[in-house]
Amino acid sequence: MQSRSSRGLLLSFLALANSEQCLAAPPLAPASTTPECSCYQAAGNKEALFLNHSFYDFRSLGNETFASNLTTPPAIDETQDRGIEPFTSLFFDTGFFGDYFTPASWSNNASEAAPVAMVNSHQNVYLARDSPEAPLHLTLRTNRLPSFQSTSGLETTELAHMYASIHIRARVSGSPGACAGMFTYLTDEQESDIEILTRDERNTVRATNQPGVDPNGKVIPEASTPITITQPGGSDVGSWTEWNDYQLNWLPGRSEWLINGISKLNKTYGVPTQPSNIQIRLWSDGSQWPGNMTVGGLATLDIEWIDLVYNTSREAPGATCERVCTIDNFARDPRPQTASGTVRNIPMRASVLALVLWPLWAAISL
Repeated sequence: MQSRSSRGLLLSFLALANSEQCLAAPPLAPASTTPECSCYQAAGNKEALFLNHSFYDFRSLGNETFASNLTTPPAIDETQDRGIEPFTSLFFDTGFFGDYFTPASWSNNASEAAPVAMVNSHQNVYLARDSPEAPLHLTLRTNRLPSFQSTSGLETTELAHMYASIHIRARVSGSPGACAGMFTYLTDEQESDIEILTRDERNTVRATNQPGVDPNGKVIPEASTPITITQPGGSDVGSWTEWNDYQLNWLPGRSEWLINGISKLNKTYGVPTQPSNIQIRLWSDGSQWPGNMTVGGLATLDIEWIDLVYNTSREAPGATCERVCTIDNFARDPRPQTASGTVRNIPMRASVLALVLWPLWAAISL
């Protein structure tokens, strides 16, 4: 098992190695792009153009072999403290999904600031449905044991996202003391989050750019801002226990958070400036941020779809788009438009050091 701190260090090495040779791209899911589109723009934001699109619709998996005879895997017990459980479905090890996202399998030891050890398990990532007739969704789960918190997450194998619009349809339920997060990550100082804390009011979501505290441990006020869930039209207050669309736009010099297509917040503080991966996690470690879940407690994060448009640090700046496609908010498909524009992307290069470290990262992420 691998700690988050060691993984962050390796990601930092990859980001800091910025000269000489291009870093080879990891494989992407086969359906990542639409052939008639040369670039994409996210619904609600037409200022940024992106070269890549990945859409994973778990609702559409009903006729697949791995979607039949579904059963909820049992919650992790006290004896399963190593995080070595197998995938719950072949889906998570296939090219359709597994080439771009992989379930987390690392752990963190307990500390003074985070008094509960945290162990990710593949058994906490599974396909489910609300009833035999209902469409499928993806579930992430966390539960509290006497000696550790069993947690879950998805991480992209692409480490070099350089600006993105990240969009998921999700709901959260369960015991206080969990944090459901969708975020970009390189280090604890290069991170942008949209998070739901199950200790919060059910209409509250946290929008955060790191770092959240200064070197003296003092909270930085502009780092994290609570935002309220509202439905289209802006009048009805929603709840994170219901299905909502959550969107994080990572743009040059600005982060934007949207819920159900409504722009809720723009922030210039702490906007990431380095190539990063993208993660979706459900976790707790007993620290002040998520809180300390009661032993026996359990929470889930259900996801209907994940939609991403993004650039990477390998792509040349100033690329011209001959065919711009807008991602429709509700249909979740690219709608071509006749337009042109320039991709806003910072050129980054990776050195020989990065080429050496990439196989190491791939090996320890398994």
